[in-house]
Amino acid sequence: MLLGEDFEAFFEAVQAIFASIPYTLNTQRDEAYFHTLFYLMVSASGADARSELLTSRGRIDLAVEFPDAVYILEFKCEQPPGVALRQIKEQGYAERYRGTGKRIWALGTAFDADARNLAAWQVEALV
Repeated sequence: MLLGEDFEAFFEAVQAIFASIPYTLNTQRDEAYFHTLFYLMVSASGADARSELLTSRGRIDLAVEFPDAVYILEFKCEQPPGVALRQIKEQGYAERYRGTGKRIWALGTAFDADARNLAAWQVEALV
């Protein structure tokens, strides 16, 4: 789904996975909790996923690389996804991938701690 750039289907699948986690298993619902589960889902799919990737200006929450595209994900809890997209752009997270010939996508994700799920997302092509 992600590789095919079907973002709607990708995020719907993520929501379904989060919805299937029993509420008794997630007592600490913060950004780190959602980040860890998201990383595990993407990594388990066989994708080349890298969490907490350091750059010269910050730290990318999650980068997922394929031969022709890279997806830069920023996670926010209780904030709109636009905040995450703005951080990706302001911190220049895409710079490390420029010149690779890959399409670069920014994916801002927002989690709702009370709902224990992905609340919203925004996607923007950077190259």
